[in-house]
Amino acid sequence: MPALRVLLPLLSLQLLTFAQQYIPAWFENLPSAPAGYTLAVGYSGKFNSNLRARNYALNTAFTIMAKQLNIRLLFELEELNDGRLRLLNPTFKQFYEETILNNVKADYGVIDSSITAEGYFILIAYPRLERLNLPDNRDKNWGPRPSWVSGQLPEEKGFVYGLGQVARYRSWVRAWHDADEHARFDIGKNLNIKAESTTTSQRDNRKTIESTVIKQSYDLLLKNVTVVARWFDPATATYYALARAPRQ
Repeated sequence: MPALRVLLPLLSLQLLTFAQQYIPAWFENLPSAPAGYTLAVGYSGKFNSNLRARNYALNTAFTIMAKQLNIRLLFELEELNDGRLRLLNPTFKQFYEETILNNVKADYGVIDSSITAEGYFILIAYPRLERLNLPDNRDKNWGPRPSWVSGQLPEEKGFVYGLGQVARYRSWVRAWHDADEHARFDIGKNLNIKAESTTTSQRDNRKTIESTVIKQSYDLLLKNVTVVARWFDPATATYYALARAPRQ
């Protein structure tokens, strides 16, 4: 559905004040979790104290984990095209359970954390897991451009992927938040979307004008929706997120 693809990089474009350079390896590519456990990352910008930065990043990780475990996504798009004018009216809504969020806060473990010039990063596990051998936990530059950034999403049996992207944000924290959200909604589109089209005609003194209304929607409850990879393109100041979920 091309109309939906246009909408995924939505929200207002903002001016970029700096480029995010160094990140922990597990922020770019989420490690595999042991059976029965789930991993999630949290992040924050710079604060006056490392404790405040850590608390913000940790609360972000809690929310990401809760959304990852169980989330309801509602999407509606109504597009009007009459040959001269194209209007889009999108609606994105998501719901996650407060009970799940509280369960995560009560039984989590910090696997690793990192402070860079741009902010604070933290990797948590749920349920509590105190130690995990990470293949590479050093801070690093962004790796080469992944193929999924260009829309070549992985093809993995039993899973579906979604791509999110935003560009030229003033805050990299907000940019990653929105890129993650768009990736989740893209999964919903790739799983199950309903579409219907209605065409009407109206004639004036000289010609007939056709108007087409296209409606797309879905209402899905998803489990284990994980943002498994991120990538930043400094040349275009674009943030990309790749999410994965079990195919229903």
